[in-house]
Amino acid sequence: MKYYAGIDIGGTRIKMGIINELGEVIVNENEETKKEKLELFTQIDHFIKRHPYQIEGVGLSTPGVIRSDGYAQTSGAIHCFLNCYVQQELEAFLHLPVIVENDAKSAAMAEKWIGAAKDEDSFACLTLGTAVGGAIYMNGQLVRGLGGLAGEFGVALSSLQPGDYNEHSFSYHAATVAGLCREYSYSVKERVLDARVIIERSQQGDEVAKQCLSHFYHAVAVLFVNIAVMIAPEVIIVGGGISENQEVMKAIKEEYQNICKDYHVLSLVEMPHILTCQLKNDAGMIGAVYSFLRRYKKINDGNSI
Repeated sequence: MKYYAGIDIGGTRIKMGIINELGEVIVNENEETKKEKLELFTQIDHFIKRHPYQIEGVGLSTPGVIRSDGYAQTSGAIHCFLNCYVQQELEAFLHLPVIVENDAKSAAMAEKWIGAAKDEDSFACLTLGTAVGGAIYMNGQLVRGLGGLAGEFGVALSSLQPGDYNEHSFSYHAATVAGLCREYSYSVKERVLDARVIIERSQQGDEVAKQCLSHFYHAVAVLFVNIAVMIAPEVIIVGGGISENQEVMKAIKEEYQNICKDYHVLSLVEMPHILTCQLKNDAGMIGAVYSFLRRYKKINDGNSI
């Protein structure tokens, strides 16, 4: 059995795992993300060296629009990676082969390998978190697009109004933090960064929380519709922490179905089904390793290693 390091970097926490060639997570650790690049590289190096496994390579999942050569055109909350050849620099630091992959694409690849999409040829993966991320699979292959931009659904605009385009993006409406939590915080003049608090307050009768959740459900459902008519995948798979809440997912699906029923054109055609990601918090690590295996081991999606 061969072993690989799967690293999933978030703005607050970094998830690090030792993963075998079957996608099984053997070691799973979670730490606070270091902010400086050298400290972050050292954090990864220390994780690899403190475990008794011979590591064949490293799959790194990180926010941002990442080119196929590991160059970060954008980097989200990982500011030290901006305009950086992350792959080359980390390979030189670790003395190991490395693949750098966008976090949402990593999640999609994990779901294609051993998760909810393993039997799907065409699907879109949508991650609802601090912002909205995404990935596209068509005909069994990951679609990267120009410079890795394909699937960046959160950057898409939800309004025809000119002005501050960040505020018109789907990340400002359909994400849990930049969308739901931002709207609620402004409405009640209180800093609330946990969607679970808003959901709980809604259940307790908070009308503002109910209204903000209603806006959130509608924004996500509209994004589903846009993905459906522009890409026409067989299914849309939803990840991110809020996707684990069954009541929330039920409400989003109902809003999506209502739009499809009320919008005459959509009521006449077959529309994608909505599924929930299976691999949850491990998806980024597993998918980054799968990306490594596909690149270095020359495997194809759906094939065993």
